[in-house]
Amino acid sequence: MKKITAIILILLLVFGAVSCGNDNEAKKLPKGATEDEANYPKRQKNNFAENDNETGMTYNFTLDKYTTAFNTMYVKLGGDVEDYPYKKWKKKSDEKRSNGKLYNYYYLDSGEIILTATEEDESRKLVNIGCGITVDKFNTRKNMKNKVMTVCGIMAAVSGGYSASDVNFFSNLFVDTITSDEHCFWYEDNIYLYDKEITENGKATILFRTMPAAKNIEDDWNLQDYKDYWFENQ
Repeated sequence: MKKITAIILILLLVFGAVSCGNDNEAKKLPKGATEDEANYPKRQKNNFAENDNETGMTYNFTLDKYTTAFNTMYVKLGGDVEDYPYKKWKKKSDEKRSNGKLYNYYYLDSGEIILTATEEDESRKLVNIGCGITVDKFNTRKNMKNKVMTVCGIMAAVSGGYSASDVNFFSNLFVDTITSDEHCFWYEDNIYLYDKEITENGKATILFRTMPAAKNIEDDWNLQDYKDYWFENQ
């Protein structure tokens, strides 16, 4: 299947990771609902722009605009406005890709959770965003799983153009990436991914990421739509 090879390549070429925090309990869609009855989130605004990169799309916002929108939703759901200030973003590296474009990698370390973002240098548009935390913190810190998954839900809702009421849905989507065979899903022009990597200091890190993609990518990479996965596993 082309999907895994393609996504691993994109991870190596394009990604950064994100981390988050809040204690809201995520709830799944009602058990027993038919697909027609399910109340799936509907996009409130278009956050995508066509591009000639690996996935054919970027987000149509810059890092500062994303940070503002993220914090607005984060605070609305009970987070502290000082947890993820724009001034704390740091550039990690840059890289020129095979398409001749330069990409910049950024991270924002809250002390527990790390937000990441990759930016197209010329346009300043983001090509992926993420949320990461070390495996030991994720597994041993009290309420840390809820915090991480809630922040991931905020990340996904903001990047995809959804509302705060959709955060629980996307939190659960990321939870399901952990146990699904492919560790990734397609949902309305975004790819949602789960991965682990070993950092330079030898620590194992859990990463949740989202990236925009052209519609043909769903079929070309044989990605599973999250709606289909949910109904198969309810």
